[in-house]
Amino acid sequence: MQVVFYHNKSGNAAYSGNLKTKEVHKAITLHPLKHPEYTYRLHKYIQGLKIQDALQKSILLHRDIAKSMQELGYNMSSLENAMLEKDMPLFPEKKGTNGYLGDTALLGIPASINRYQPRNLTNVLEWELISKTLYSHRDLNPRKRIGSSLKEGLGDVTRELMELINSYSKQRGRVIDFREILYGYWRLNPVHGVDLILDLLLVYRKYRGHKMTVQVRRHAYVQQTFTGTFIREIPNPSATVSKDGNMLDKVINKISNRIGLLPFNRDSQSETVINFLLPLSGRHDTFKRFLAMYEDVCIKNWEATKLHVILFRSSESPSDYNATLSLINSTNHRINANKNQQTINVIDSGVGETFSRASALQKAVNVLSPTDLMLFIDVDIVFDQSFLRRVRRNTFIGRSVYFPILYSLYSPKLLDIELQTYANTSFSYFTSNQTDANRGFWRQFGFGIASMYKIDYQALGGFDIKITGWGMEDVMFFDNIVEKHVYKIIRCVDPGLIHVFHEVKCDSKDLDAEQKSMCLGTKGSTLGSLYSLQTLFEKYRAMFR
Repeated sequence: MQVVFYHNKSGNAAYSGNLKTKEVHKAITLHPLKHPEYTYRLHKYIQGLKIQDALQKSILLHRDIAKSMQELGYNMSSLENAMLEKDMPLFPEKKGTNGYLGDTALLGIPASINRYQPRNLTNVLEWELISKTLYSHRDLNPRKRIGSSLKEGLGDVTRELMELINSYSKQRGRVIDFREILYGYWRLNPVHGVDLILDLLLVYRKYRGHKMTVQVRRHAYVQQTFTGTFIREIPNPSATVSKDGNMLDKVINKISNRIGLLPFNRDSQSETVINFLLPLSGRHDTFKRFLAMYEDVCIKNWEATKLHVILFRSSESPSDYNATLSLINSTNHRINANKNQQTINVIDSGVGETFSRASALQKAVNVLSPTDLMLFIDVDIVFDQSFLRRVRRNTFIGRSVYFPILYSLYSPKLLDIELQTYANTSFSYFTSNQTDANRGFWRQFGFGIASMYKIDYQALGGFDIKITGWGMEDVMFFDNIVEKHVYKIIRCVDPGLIHVFHEVKCDSKDLDAEQKSMCLGTKGSTLGSLYSLQTLFEKYRAMFR
């Protein structure tokens, strides 16, 4: 009786939270409902459940119709025009009319794990593993937390599954309770729906006859069939376009006030000077591309920026040092001729000093003022003006630091672009239109590009200048920021930031074991996409035997 006539003991907060509970689903009366808004919310939820039941009955009817018509010799593809008798069509209403009942050729497919048959390799639907976390091939990081939408969907599935299992529990004198999903697999077909294979841990309780309580494991094969897309147009006369052109600012300010986002002032932020800190050792040809891009994006557009080049001498290419100095001097001469004050500053590392990115950046940090905005950059980066706007809007003194996720290009040798190297390619070649799954990937584990104010950098401890060789300084710095949990970390994809592929050498004696492992991992991840490697394997399959 307590289940049928359910009384919620939460007082005024009753039915204000999650309504997807077995108490709400089993009861025929719910008490107390003291607030009209909660009553309306509960009514909408119950109506939604009724709609789900009606859609489920519709799918079962479509399946019955499809099976019956197949017995009469009709093909699934011709059911839309099937005739039961002369002048008596199976479906009187056609697509687009109000009385249209749905596509039986699609909705009438019987439940089966193989109801979708791929025609080629690219159309195969991949499964994702569900455990304590989600394991997916879709991201560079295969392991991630289960998203809220998937978690809610799994909760709905298990609840409905347990209601189905226990629908005859009284007649059988037993009840089965859900404990947890040990593991499972899921995949999504945009046309048919969701397929699930779940390994469930259940508790079997028998209360009639020989009483017993045991834990059992069962596999459940579940399919959620899509019933079609429904569109309802609702006229809204109050929705008018803002005449003052500040709709975007109003929306952002409204969101900021509600959820506490970092507000920005468009006028004041646009004047903040961005100090580019660029460590450089050799790489003269690549630096020419970077400098041409910097001049085109920043100097010609009178952007408030300042470039600081920390220049090292390279034993592998000794002539690059003087060539780079000459290029910077000629660029500064051209800048001064145009009466632009954004000249390029060169910080000499000194004779005989070994290149280290951490110590190089620290040299540049030392010449800046505490309130200067710094951007750690690499010579292989290509960016646009939109990236500069995001640097200013995502970096706030004493409040936030910005670690953008950049798009890293794969080796051109495996791409059908008639290029073997990007060494002499103009910066204008690299645009955001190239950000597809075959040309490159979003580098989620790269933390070398970052923006912050000097005073915040110092408060966070800065880079470990004892680190020499390739990598590690950015990872350790980022981990330190996360552990301190003082500043808000803005970490998101930046479409205006591209890392151009270049060969990486991992055989340096300056690398320790961990640095070498990271270097080899980066080298392997930038070789090519899974599709490119798969195509290469299929083409030269005999060589891999």
